[in-house]
Amino acid sequence: MPRASPTSAPAAGDGLARPLGQRLRLLRTIHRLSLDELADRTQLTKSYLSKVERGLSEPSLASLLKLCAAYGVTTGELLGESPNPSPVQVVRKDARTPLRKLERYPGYVYEAIAHNRADKAMLPFVMHPPLRSQVPDPELVEHEGQELIFVLRGEIDFITPDETIRLGAGDSVYFDSSLPHRSLSVGRAPAEALVVIAGAEVRDTAGEPKRKNRAPRAAR
Repeated sequence: MPRASPTSAPAAGDGLARPLGQRLRLLRTIHRLSLDELADRTQLTKSYLSKVERGLSEPSLASLLKLCAAYGVTTGELLGESPNPSPVQVVRKDARTPLRKLERYPGYVYEAIAHNRADKAMLPFVMHPPLRSQVPDPELVEHEGQELIFVLRGEIDFITPDETIRLGAGDSVYFDSSLPHRSLSVGRAPAEALVVIAGAEVRDTAGEPKRKNRAPRAAR
């Protein structure tokens, strides 16, 4: 299987990308891994990993999952978040933590839930997908784990290689995240959905494709 080689826009001026890159380089040094060995573990290209470590490119959510799995850390630990030792964590609507936007998939907005819980068995977040009219030829993504998408507001097209399923408010879909997929809003405004990812290698975030798949051009 060819390795993913994300083409993120340069992020040298981003105050988040550089510290993250430094932590990744430190982890690789601690684990005594070469870039070639890390590329084999993550199925990401050596050139992309080098750019991430130098703060020139931001990893997608699924790329973060692969890096966390390779190093045996949570995404919260990787992103430098402070863990909350309380067994109950309440996150108010206006206290959700925005996750960084994906350069490779513009238009998506993510808000983390329970981001300070260090030992999460699930990765919950709120997703606002871009309008499908803005993404005429969507690239599908796949990653480890299982996933639940519950539509809170608006309508979403859930796209796989074989079909497109229209989901409205109150509808949900549960699937293996290894299935190539993509979610896009339908209508005049972005929809809102609760997404929960669970699985052995889910550490704290979600989508870079392992291979390039395109959505079927036929409608539902």
